[in-house]
Amino acid sequence: MTSLQFQTLQRRHMVVPRVLAPVFGGIAAGLSRLPRTLVETLLTWQRRADERQRLATLDPRLLSDMGISEAAAAREAAIPFWRLK
Repeated sequence: MTSLQFQTLQRRHMVVPRVLAPVFGGIAAGLSRLPRTLVETLLTWQRRADERQRLATLDPRLLSDMGISEAAAAREAAIPFWRLK
């Protein structure tokens, strides 16, 4: 919601004092980004879960080729998807 839209809404309904307009305008802007942020977070979590699941299924030879120990791969695969490290 732009400042102009908010001012128009404010004039039309007269529900928000002018002093609070910047506060509520900022909240509205934050809420408008919420669906996008939520989707991005869910996609990131799905990617992490997939990558960690694939890492857990790699055989020792492939891990060795990548320079990753089996213990390190097991530790990484055990991290919940919502945690970065």
